[in-house]
Amino acid sequence: MMYCKEFSTGREVLPQILNEITEIITMYFKDPVIINRLKIAVEEILVNIFDYSGSDKVYVSCGYLEYENALRMEFVDEGELYNPLEKDTEVDINDEIDDRQIGGLGIFLYTTIMDEMAYNSDDGKNHLIAVKKLQ
Repeated sequence: MMYCKEFSTGREVLPQILNEITEIITMYFKDPVIINRLKIAVEEILVNIFDYSGSDKVYVSCGYLEYENALRMEFVDEGELYNPLEKDTEVDINDEIDDRQIGGLGIFLYTTIMDEMAYNSDDGKNHLIAVKKLQ
């Protein structure tokens, strides 16, 4: 199954996107812990796009890659070109909350949750690709 849909950016659409992506995730993953982690990763990616890209829309696609036995999600926006994977995602989660730097935890979370992450820009658009292998 391939899912591809355009949404306006804004946190008000976040529940709708998460519900639709969760339906696809649960077709392939049965472990509630993995499902919740994937939902966290998707939410963090989308919130970053909504809050920082400056784009008024986001394209979300999701599908099963049979040759990799994995679920592949792609998030495309037309905002300012930015590769979040170049950001230093080293976060010491053992630091006291008051001692931590602001920002970066979302990127740390989704790069830790997903098995593969990739970024490219094409025709002025950001493409963030997240892959989770079925175990």
